Amino acid sequence: MTNQKFTPLDFLRTAEFLADRDSSEADLRTAVGRTYYAVLLTAADSLGVAAGQHMHTRVIGALFSHDKQAGRQLRQLMRLRVLADYDLDVQNPLRTDWRRNYRMARAFAAFVLGRIA
Repeated sequence: MTNQKFTPLDFLRTAEFLADRDSSEADLRTAVGRTYYAVLLTAADSLGVAAGQHMHTRVIGALFSHDKQAGRQLRQLMRLRVLADYDLDVQNPLRTDWRRNYRMARAFAAFVLGRIA
């Protein structure tokens, strides 16, 4: 254990760890979620949005005001996170490949992080 301060981007390392091995569906779903939270919390900090009620909506709204494309990408990433966390029986065949979903989440994350850095 180190004495380095935790940052939201540490969640990305956790996501990569979960996805860079013989990953189960649960690993990949969790990786999608950690990716989303890394970006959400980084965006909140960058845009000056305080934690609290309706934080997800407020961060996405602030990001839309700052950069519409980045706002759209974060909204897409949020949809993947909701799918990963709540939809236990995914019916859409385009959404059942969790390795693909994780790759999409990483692409959305890279886009947003590149626009707010």
